[in-house]
Amino acid sequence: MEPRLVLKAAGFIFLDTVGIPGNLTILLFFARLSYFQGKLQTSDVIITHLASFNLVVVLLRGIPQALTAVGYRNLFNDNGCKAVIYIYRICRAMSICVTCLLSCYQCVLVGPSTGKWLLLKKRLPQSVPYIVLFLCALNCIVCTATAQYTFAYFNSTIPEFTLNLEFCIVTYPSYIFYLGNGVLYILRDLCFVILMAFAAGYIISLLYHHGKQMKSMQTSDRNQKKTADASKAVLALVTMYVILFSLDNIVWIYTLCVSRVHPAVSDTRVFLASCYSAFSPILIIATNKRFAITLSCTQAIQKESKQIAGTTTTQVHKSNEE
Repeated sequence: MEPRLVLKAAGFIFLDTVGIPGNLTILLFFARLSYFQGKLQTSDVIITHLASFNLVVVLLRGIPQALTAVGYRNLFNDNGCKAVIYIYRICRAMSICVTCLLSCYQCVLVGPSTGKWLLLKKRLPQSVPYIVLFLCALNCIVCTATAQYTFAYFNSTIPEFTLNLEFCIVTYPSYIFYLGNGVLYILRDLCFVILMAFAAGYIISLLYHHGKQMKSMQTSDRNQKKTADASKAVLALVTMYVILFSLDNIVWIYTLCVSRVHPAVSDTRVFLASCYSAFSPILIIATNKRFAITLSCTQAIQKESKQIAGTTTTQVHKSNEE
Protein backbone atom coordinates (compact mmCIF):
# COMPACT_ATOMS: atom_id res chain seq x y z
CA MET A 1 0.00 0.00 0.00
CA GLU A 2 1.40 3.38 -0.99
CA PRO A 3 2.18 5.94 1.78
CA ARG A 4 -0.66 8.26 0.72
CA LEU A 5 -3.24 5.53 1.21
CA VAL A 6 -1.74 4.50 4.57
CA LEU A 7 -1.96 8.09 5.84
CA LYS A 8 -5.45 8.46 4.38
CA ALA A 9 -6.71 5.27 6.04
CA ALA A 10 -5.12 6.17 9.41
CA GLY A 11 -6.47 9.74 9.28
CA PHE A 12 -10.07 8.86 8.48
CA ILE A 13 -10.16 5.88 10.85
CA PHE A 14 -8.96 8.27 13.56
CA LEU A 15 -11.72 10.76 12.66
CA ASP A 16 -14.32 7.97 12.81
CA THR A 17 -12.97 6.70 16.14
CA VAL A 18 -13.16 10.18 17.68
CA GLY A 19 -16.18 11.66 15.91
CA ILE A 20 -18.75 8.86 16.03
CA PRO A 21 -18.53 8.11 19.81
CA GLY A 22 -18.16 11.82 20.60
CA ASN A 23 -21.31 12.91 18.77
CA LEU A 24 -23.27 9.89 20.02
CA THR A 25 -22.23 10.73 23.59
CA ILE A 26 -23.66 14.24 23.24
CA LEU A 27 -26.91 12.97 21.70
CA LEU A 28 -27.39 10.28 24.37
CA PHE A 29 -26.50 12.70 27.18
CA PHE A 30 -29.08 15.28 26.12
CA ALA A 31 -31.66 12.57 25.38
CA ARG A 32 -31.20 11.36 28.97
CA LEU A 33 -31.37 14.95 30.25
CA SER A 34 -34.57 15.56 28.30
CA TYR A 35 -36.10 12.33 29.65
CA PHE A 36 -35.43 13.20 33.31
CA GLN A 37 -35.96 16.98 33.14
CA GLY A 38 -38.75 17.01 30.56
CA LYS A 39 -37.30 19.96 28.63
CA LEU A 40 -33.91 21.10 27.36
CA GLN A 41 -32.47 24.60 27.42
CA THR A 42 -32.35 26.37 24.05
CA SER A 43 -28.55 26.12 23.87
CA ASP A 44 -28.83 22.37 24.57
CA VAL A 45 -31.33 21.99 21.70
CA ILE A 46 -28.94 23.81 19.34
CA ILE A 47 -25.99 21.64 20.46
CA THR A 48 -28.14 18.51 19.92
CA HIS A 49 -28.86 19.62 16.35
CA LEU A 50 -25.15 20.32 15.84
CA ALA A 51 -24.15 16.86 17.09
CA SER A 52 -26.78 15.22 14.83
CA PHE A 53 -25.46 16.93 11.69
CA ASN A 54 -21.84 16.32 12.71
CA LEU A 55 -22.53 12.62 13.22
CA VAL A 56 -23.96 12.30 9.70
CA VAL A 57 -20.93 14.16 8.26
CA VAL A 58 -18.48 11.77 9.95
CA LEU A 59 -20.47 8.69 8.92
CA LEU A 60 -20.94 9.68 5.27
CA ARG A 61 -17.43 10.98 4.69
CA GLY A 62 -15.14 9.23 7.17
CA ILE A 63 -16.27 5.64 6.66
CA PRO A 64 -16.31 5.59 2.81
CA GLN A 65 -12.90 7.34 2.69
CA ALA A 66 -11.39 4.86 5.16
CA LEU A 67 -12.83 1.86 3.26
CA THR A 68 -11.58 3.22 -0.07
CA ALA A 69 -8.08 3.74 1.37
CA VAL A 70 -7.81 0.11 2.53
CA GLY A 71 -8.82 -1.21 -0.87
CA TYR A 72 -12.61 -1.45 -1.03
CA ARG A 73 -14.03 -0.32 -4.37
CA ASN A 74 -17.45 0.24 -5.95
CA LEU A 75 -19.09 1.15 -2.66
CA PHE A 76 -22.02 2.91 -4.35
CA ASN A 77 -23.75 3.06 -7.70
CA ASP A 78 -24.67 6.39 -9.32
CA ASN A 79 -27.85 6.86 -7.28
CA GLY A 80 -26.06 5.88 -4.08
CA CYS A 81 -23.34 8.44 -4.78
CA LYS A 82 -25.86 11.17 -5.51
CA ALA A 83 -27.65 10.47 -2.21
CA VAL A 84 -24.45 10.24 -0.12
CA ILE A 85 -22.85 13.40 -1.53
CA TYR A 86 -26.10 15.37 -1.40
CA ILE A 87 -26.86 14.47 2.23
CA TYR A 88 -23.22 15.05 3.21
CA ARG A 89 -23.18 18.52 1.63
CA ILE A 90 -26.42 19.48 3.39
CA CYS A 91 -25.24 18.22 6.80
CA ARG A 92 -21.83 19.87 6.49
CA ALA A 93 -23.52 23.16 5.59
CA MET A 94 -25.94 22.74 8.51
CA SER A 95 -23.00 22.13 10.83
CA ILE A 96 -21.69 25.58 9.88
CA CYS A 97 -25.13 27.21 10.13
CA VAL A 98 -25.97 25.69 13.52
CA THR A 99 -22.57 26.71 14.95
CA CYS A 100 -23.33 30.24 13.76
CA LEU A 101 -26.81 30.03 15.32
CA LEU A 102 -25.27 28.91 18.62
CA SER A 103 -22.84 31.83 18.67
CA CYS A 104 -25.63 34.31 17.79
CA TYR A 105 -27.91 32.87 20.47
CA GLN A 106 -25.15 33.16 23.07
CA CYS A 107 -24.55 36.72 21.91
CA VAL A 108 -28.22 37.55 22.54
CA LEU A 109 -28.14 35.72 25.86
CA VAL A 110 -25.27 37.81 27.26
CA GLY A 111 -26.61 41.05 25.77
CA PRO A 112 -28.32 43.69 27.95
CA SER A 113 -31.94 43.03 28.98
CA THR A 114 -33.24 46.25 27.47
CA GLY A 115 -35.03 47.38 24.29
CA LYS A 116 -34.52 45.17 21.24
CA TRP A 117 -32.23 42.80 23.15
CA LEU A 118 -35.08 41.98 25.55
CA LEU A 119 -37.40 41.27 22.61
CA LEU A 120 -34.77 38.98 21.06
CA LYS A 121 -34.24 37.17 24.38
CA LYS A 122 -37.97 36.40 24.48
CA ARG A 123 -38.52 35.44 20.83
CA LEU A 124 -35.29 33.71 19.77
CA PRO A 125 -35.69 30.56 21.93
CA GLN A 126 -39.15 29.95 20.41
CA SER A 127 -37.85 30.61 16.90
CA VAL A 128 -34.86 28.21 16.98
CA PRO A 129 -36.74 25.18 15.47
CA TYR A 130 -38.08 27.36 12.62
CA ILE A 131 -34.64 28.87 11.98
CA VAL A 132 -33.11 25.38 11.76
CA LEU A 133 -35.85 24.26 9.35
CA PHE A 134 -35.36 27.36 7.19
CA LEU A 135 -31.57 26.86 7.04
CA CYS A 136 -32.05 23.18 6.19
CA ALA A 137 -34.46 24.04 3.35
CA LEU A 138 -32.06 26.70 2.06
CA ASN A 139 -29.13 24.29 2.00
CA CYS A 140 -31.24 21.60 0.33
CA ILE A 141 -31.80 24.05 -2.54
CA VAL A 142 -28.16 25.24 -2.70
CA CYS A 143 -26.77 21.68 -2.74
CA THR A 144 -29.15 20.38 -5.43
CA ALA A 145 -26.81 21.26 -8.31
CA THR A 146 -24.02 19.04 -6.99
CA ALA A 147 -26.19 15.91 -6.95
CA GLN A 148 -26.86 15.94 -10.70
CA TYR A 149 -23.09 15.98 -11.46
CA THR A 150 -22.26 13.11 -9.04
CA PHE A 151 -21.45 9.61 -10.31
CA ALA A 152 -19.93 6.36 -9.09
CA TYR A 153 -16.17 5.91 -9.55
CA PHE A 154 -15.14 2.79 -11.51
CA ASN A 155 -11.39 3.36 -12.02
CA SER A 156 -11.95 4.90 -15.44
CA THR A 157 -10.21 7.98 -16.83
CA ILE A 158 -11.04 11.03 -14.75
CA PRO A 159 -12.20 13.96 -16.91
CA GLU A 160 -11.24 17.57 -16.28
CA PHE A 161 -13.04 19.71 -13.69
CA THR A 162 -13.76 16.73 -11.45
CA LEU A 163 -13.73 16.38 -7.67
CA ASN A 164 -12.43 12.85 -7.16
CA LEU A 165 -13.35 11.30 -3.80
CA GLU A 166 -12.22 7.83 -5.02
CA PHE A 167 -15.56 6.26 -4.05
CA CYS A 168 -17.58 8.84 -5.99
CA ILE A 169 -16.74 11.63 -8.41
CA VAL A 170 -18.37 15.02 -9.01
CA THR A 171 -17.83 15.96 -12.67
CA TYR A 172 -18.81 19.44 -13.86
CA PRO A 173 -19.58 20.09 -17.54
CA SER A 174 -17.26 23.09 -17.82
CA TYR A 175 -14.83 25.26 -15.91
CA ILE A 176 -17.54 27.90 -15.42
CA PHE A 177 -19.74 25.40 -13.57
CA TYR A 178 -16.72 24.05 -11.65
CA LEU A 179 -15.57 27.50 -10.53
CA GLY A 180 -19.09 28.84 -9.94
CA ASN A 181 -19.98 25.92 -7.67
CA GLY A 182 -16.80 26.39 -5.65
CA VAL A 183 -17.24 30.15 -5.28
CA LEU A 184 -20.89 29.70 -4.24
CA TYR A 185 -19.92 27.39 -1.37
CA ILE A 186 -17.07 29.68 -0.27
CA LEU A 187 -19.36 32.73 -0.22
CA ARG A 188 -22.07 30.86 1.70
CA ASP A 189 -19.59 29.63 4.31
CA LEU A 190 -17.93 33.05 4.50
CA CYS A 191 -21.25 34.77 5.29
CA PHE A 192 -21.78 32.53 8.30
CA VAL A 193 -18.14 32.83 9.40
CA ILE A 194 -18.38 36.66 9.32
CA LEU A 195 -21.62 36.51 11.34
CA MET A 196 -19.91 34.15 13.82
CA ALA A 197 -16.95 36.52 14.07
CA PHE A 198 -19.18 39.54 14.83
CA ALA A 199 -21.09 37.57 17.48
CA ALA A 200 -17.85 36.27 18.99
CA GLY A 201 -16.35 39.77 19.03
CA TYR A 202 -19.40 41.16 20.82
CA ILE A 203 -19.31 38.32 23.39
CA ILE A 204 -15.61 38.97 24.05
CA SER A 205 -16.31 42.67 24.52
CA LEU A 206 -19.14 42.00 27.00
CA LEU A 207 -17.10 39.40 28.91
CA TYR A 208 -14.21 41.87 29.18
CA HIS A 209 -16.41 44.67 30.56
CA HIS A 210 -18.25 42.22 32.81
CA GLY A 211 -14.91 40.97 34.20
CA LYS A 212 -13.82 44.52 35.02
CA GLN A 213 -17.16 45.18 36.73
CA MET A 214 -16.92 42.03 38.84
CA LYS A 215 -13.40 42.95 39.97
CA SER A 216 -14.41 46.46 40.99
CA MET A 217 -17.48 45.20 42.87
CA GLN A 218 -15.60 42.22 44.36
CA THR A 219 -18.69 40.05 44.14
CA SER A 220 -19.86 37.03 42.22
CA ASP A 221 -23.18 36.07 40.68
CA ARG A 222 -23.62 32.35 40.09
CA ASN A 223 -25.94 32.77 37.08
CA GLN A 224 -23.65 35.33 35.48
CA LYS A 225 -20.68 33.01 36.00
CA LYS A 226 -22.57 30.17 34.29
CA THR A 227 -23.41 32.45 31.35
CA ALA A 228 -19.78 33.58 31.11
CA ASP A 229 -18.56 29.96 31.13
CA ALA A 230 -21.07 29.02 28.42
CA SER A 231 -19.97 32.03 26.36
CA LYS A 232 -16.32 31.00 26.63
CA ALA A 233 -17.23 27.48 25.49
CA VAL A 234 -19.06 28.89 22.45
CA LEU A 235 -16.07 31.14 21.68
CA ALA A 236 -13.76 28.12 21.77
CA LEU A 237 -16.08 26.27 19.37
CA VAL A 238 -16.22 29.23 16.97
CA THR A 239 -12.43 29.64 17.11
CA MET A 240 -11.96 25.97 16.24
CA TYR A 241 -14.33 26.29 13.29
CA VAL A 242 -12.73 29.48 11.94
CA ILE A 243 -9.24 27.91 12.03
CA LEU A 244 -10.39 24.73 10.27
CA PHE A 245 -12.52 26.76 7.83
CA SER A 246 -9.46 28.83 6.88
CA LEU A 247 -7.27 25.77 6.28
CA ASP A 248 -10.02 23.95 4.38
CA ASN A 249 -10.74 26.90 2.09
CA ILE A 250 -7.07 27.57 1.33
CA VAL A 251 -6.91 24.06 -0.13
CA TRP A 252 -10.38 24.43 -1.70
CA ILE A 253 -9.37 27.66 -3.51
CA TYR A 254 -6.27 25.89 -4.83
CA THR A 255 -8.40 23.07 -6.24
CA LEU A 256 -10.55 25.61 -8.09
CA CYS A 257 -7.46 27.00 -9.83
CA VAL A 258 -6.46 23.70 -11.47
CA SER A 259 -8.37 21.44 -13.83
CA ARG A 260 -6.99 18.18 -12.37
CA VAL A 261 -6.42 17.89 -8.62
CA HIS A 262 -3.78 15.53 -7.24
CA PRO A 263 -5.36 12.82 -5.01
CA ALA A 264 -3.18 13.88 -2.04
CA VAL A 265 -4.54 17.44 -2.26
CA SER A 266 -8.10 16.15 -2.51
CA ASP A 267 -7.56 13.87 0.51
CA THR A 268 -6.20 16.79 2.54
CA ARG A 269 -9.18 18.99 1.70
CA VAL A 270 -11.70 16.27 2.53
CA PHE A 271 -9.91 15.50 5.80
CA LEU A 272 -9.89 19.16 6.86
CA ALA A 273 -13.56 19.52 5.89
CA SER A 274 -14.45 16.66 8.26
CA CYS A 275 -12.23 17.66 11.20
CA TYR A 276 -14.70 20.07 12.79
CA SER A 277 -17.48 17.46 12.87
CA ALA A 278 -15.14 14.95 14.52
CA PHE A 279 -13.32 17.19 17.02
CA SER A 280 -16.02 19.66 18.09
CA PRO A 281 -17.76 17.05 20.34
CA ILE A 282 -14.54 16.77 22.39
CA LEU A 283 -14.57 20.52 22.96
CA ILE A 284 -18.29 20.53 23.81
CA ILE A 285 -17.87 17.69 26.34
CA ALA A 286 -14.72 19.24 27.84
CA THR A 287 -16.31 22.69 28.33
CA ASN A 288 -19.75 21.56 29.50
CA LYS A 289 -19.63 21.13 33.28
CA ARG A 290 -22.75 18.95 33.31
CA PHE A 291 -20.82 16.23 31.49
CA ALA A 292 -18.12 16.35 34.19
CA ILE A 293 -20.73 16.29 36.99
CA THR A 294 -22.56 13.34 35.40
CA LEU A 295 -19.29 11.47 34.89
CA SER A 296 -18.17 12.05 38.49
CA CYS A 297 -21.59 10.94 39.80
CA THR A 298 -21.45 7.81 37.64
CA GLN A 299 -17.95 6.99 38.89
CA ALA A 300 -19.06 7.56 42.50
CA ILE A 301 -22.05 5.24 42.04
CA GLN A 302 -19.85 2.58 40.43
CA LYS A 303 -17.33 2.86 43.28
CA GLU A 304 -20.09 2.58 45.88
CA SER A 305 -21.57 -0.43 44.06
CA LYS A 306 -18.19 -2.15 44.06
CA GLN A 307 -17.77 -1.45 47.78
CA ILE A 308 -21.24 -2.85 48.53
CA ALA A 309 -20.54 -5.89 46.35
CA GLY A 310 -17.21 -6.41 48.13
CA THR A 311 -18.83 -6.12 51.56
CA THR A 312 -21.57 -8.57 50.57
CA THR A 313 -18.99 -11.08 49.27
CA THR A 314 -17.00 -10.83 52.52
CA GLN A 315 -20.13 -11.41 54.60
CA VAL A 316 -21.04 -14.45 52.49
CA HIS A 317 -17.54 -15.92 52.97
CA LYS A 318 -17.77 -15.36 56.77
CA SER A 319 -21.17 -17.02 56.89
CA ASN A 320 -19.83 -20.02 54.99
CA GLU A 321 -16.87 -20.32 57.36
CA GLU A 322 -19.17 -20.22 60.39
